[in-house]
Amino acid sequence: MKEIISRHWSYLPTGIVLGMLLIVFWFLNQNYLSLEKGVVSSFLENPLPTFILIILGAHIGAFVSGEFSIKVPLTFEPLLFALVGGLIIGIGAVVAEMSTHSVVLFSLSGVFTLPAFMITKGWIFIAFMILGGFIGSRLLIYSLLKTRRFRREITVPHILKSTRNQRILFYVLLAVFTGSIPVIFLQAQLTYTERTGLVLSMFLLVLFGFIVERGTICMSSMLKEWFISHSAYVWRSVLFTVMCLALLYQVGLEMSLYEPIALEEFVANPLLLMFGSLLMGFGFVFADGCFIGSLWKAGQGNIINIFGILGLLTGIGGTEFIRNMFISQEGDPTGIFSNFLTSIANPLILLIILWVVGILLLIIFKQKRYRY
Repeated sequence: MKEIISRHWSYLPTGIVLGMLLIVFWFLNQNYLSLEKGVVSSFLENPLPTFILIILGAHIGAFVSGEFSIKVPLTFEPLLFALVGGLIIGIGAVVAEMSTHSVVLFSLSGVFTLPAFMITKGWIFIAFMILGGFIGSRLLIYSLLKTRRFRREITVPHILKSTRNQRILFYVLLAVFTGSIPVIFLQAQLTYTERTGLVLSMFLLVLFGFIVERGTICMSSMLKEWFISHSAYVWRSVLFTVMCLALLYQVGLEMSLYEPIALEEFVANPLLLMFGSLLMGFGFVFADGCFIGSLWKAGQGNIINIFGILGLLTGIGGTEFIRNMFISQEGDPTGIFSNFLTSIANPLILLIILWVVGILLLIIFKQKRYRY
């Protein structure tokens, strides 16, 4: 068991386990979140506890495997790049309107759920996110070369390097999480169902952080692999997760375990979706982390990604504020693109095509493993 935790997972266990976890979340979403606004929805809509729990899960994986350490860049420019990159990601996310549900975890996993659920906007997002990553990769290399003479070294305080302090931090965080569970059950105003949903949500978020940290799931790493390192390690994990999730989703629908995803019939504002997705891919590269990767890398102790998360939250909050202040709400979305690929072909046919193409790509692209 220790050997399984202590090493990073390949695409096979990562895709299967992460796909199963996202299906469990989808089942939770259908049972606790979609009927009406409640305690569980309010909890999951708040990015602060959601991000903290995901980071905790990633921190557990990194600590148990012996990989946790406070990682401070040697110079200042990566911090600035991460802050600006996170800001661009946040702006792009609001512009693209990628969130299909208000809950944070569903938005984080949209790169998997939307394509796997045969949603058109998910595949459009992937295409233009990759294009943005290509542009960002080229500009990142240029920027690093041009800023070489302005670099100033950062001195890391000894207190951050202390193994003893890192161990204390781990047990404090674990104690706070464990102690919060009985507090939830002691609140008299909550029903038993609400308490159960809150505890399940907390464990699900921690487990999500643990799995993506062990599987090194990050769109930024994937894009840098392709366009800078010429590798396909994370790319394979992302592809196989989508394949497994698509299979599990269709099986669940056939067994009537949950209702199919309910979205707008057409892709609303496809040009904004394309532009926002391009911004997100561009920002992923400079922030050295996507929505998911920034969280688990922060859990590993990467200071760069903390700056990226701050930029991300600032970008989302600022853009949402401007949009609500100056842009009127539109009516029912209409457009030329159907938002459901299942309107074009049978879901089984789409699933077979996805798996055939996916297996061929997994065979063609050679795996190159490295640590982040």
